[in-house]
Amino acid sequence: MSNFLGNISLALKLKLGIVPSTLAYESKLKKIWEDVEFFREFSKGNLLKEYEELEKARHTSKEEQRNAKIRIKEITQSESWKKYEKLKKSSAFASYLKLETTFEDDFNGEKVDENKWLTKFFWGETLLGKGYSHSEEFHNYTEGENLEVKNSNLIIRTSEEESTSLSWNKKYGFLSRKSGFTSGIVNTGKSFRQQYGRFEAKISFKHTDGVYNAFWMVGNSASPHLNIFKVSQNLELGLINGPKENNQSKVSRNLLKEGSYIVGIDWNKKEIKWLLNGTVVKKTTTNLPDSPLYLVFSSGVYKNTSIKAKESNEFLIDWVRCFKTN
Repeated sequence: MSNFLGNISLALKLKLGIVPSTLAYESKLKKIWEDVEFFREFSKGNLLKEYEELEKARHTSKEEQRNAKIRIKEITQSESWKKYEKLKKSSAFASYLKLETTFEDDFNGEKVDENKWLTKFFWGETLLGKGYSHSEEFHNYTEGENLEVKNSNLIIRTSEEESTSLSWNKKYGFLSRKSGFTSGIVNTGKSFRQQYGRFEAKISFKHTDGVYNAFWMVGNSASPHLNIFKVSQNLELGLINGPKENNQSKVSRNLLKEGSYIVGIDWNKKEIKWLLNGTVVKKTTTNLPDSPLYLVFSSGVYKNTSIKAKESNEFLIDWVRCFKTN
């Protein structure tokens, strides 16, 4: 699908209300995972084991046969059995049952879990042991000062304040630079990478002029760059494979009616699907990444602007969950 058609498709899905509310989808997700837990426990439980043993048993008397039939009827008429049978017949439920959690963070601690997250670019940590920013952007990334874990949320703050930090310039390399803005970044470059699966997060954001908030994935090089959700003056979703290949859908941020969304992708060998509150809003089947990628959450300033002290941009990540299919 061309970017033009992709933009139209994304805009229509947002404008026509095809994407459910975040509250509705989160309630649905909660119910699904409760059902998954029930199904797995029931499958290993005594009731199912008893039923299977009664079905297989060779009863030597009519009384034993009668008692077995009575007990089987009691089992199959129980509410838990009916729920189990209903779930077993659901193809939609079966897709969740196949998922195995590979990474998660609910941010229930008092600070960023450094066993999971780097608080600077992966290559800054690996090559320099310190952070850096990009010269084409207007902010400096601090060494975690713009990150906070509070009320079970990771908060990335973008503020208007003076700072000096390293900046990567494509022509001259790493240079010291003064900036009037600071922001933060976290990634799993050291702790978690995965090719294929489901990657999902609940995020909340403000619309601050000149600031972007993003959830993305990348590997050891700058591309492929997989934008799961990037919002600035526009919403951007898509896959970037270098400067000449940009398969992104872009629509006005005004189509986003909520300040919180559950965003993610389903990625397999044949395609990537972008999800907004569980609804597929974009697909691609061409030039898919051929290696594991890691998670990145970041905010930043993409143009010269003004952020009032009391209105610093806050990008909140409520939870992150990643799965692979068994």
